[in-house]
Amino acid sequence: MQALEKVTPGTKVFKLFAHEKLICEGKEEVFIISIQRMSREEYERRLKQRPADQ
Repeated sequence: MQALEKVTPGTKVFKLFAHEKLICEGKEEVFIISIQRMSREEYERRLKQRPADQ
């Protein structure tokens, strides 16, 4: 298993995009962040498929 990149809560958001999955370690909590790339067309298609009440 490949080690996940570790970041802190102060990491700039654009640096997260270089990874698919990473760990963000704060003082009291730890988060696993997953990044999924998609095209603009796929994003808009998913928005249309989402139920109106969400």
